[in-house]
Amino acid sequence: MEFFGIKLLIFVILASLIVFSGQVAPAYRQHLDTIYGRLVAVIAVLLTTDFGGWPMGILAVMTILILMPTTVSEGFFVEDKKKTTDSNRWFIERVMGESPSEIDSDKVLHLPII
Repeated sequence: MEFFGIKLLIFVILASLIVFSGQVAPAYRQHLDTIYGRLVAVIAVLLTTDFGGWPMGILAVMTILILMPTTVSEGFFVEDKKKTTDSNRWFIERVMGESPSEIDSDKVLHLPII
């Protein structure tokens, strides 16, 4: 009961970081993605779990994972080339009376999410 104020402060800081994670600067997120940033994050999670118990540790892990920068979106990557269409149109384009002049992409690369 003697550290209740400190535990409450840590809880408020972690909850605030989760709620306002969109306002964290990308530079800070990039520092978290380095080997030293991950080492500090693991140590911070271990210390938070030791000090505040497993619920506080789970909150700390969620905070770190939300703040980590993401590199792969969904596994679908489209080249940014625009292709001009020729006279061959899809059946649905003929039925709907559409005549597009350019196609954004005609090939989608599917990659597994890691």
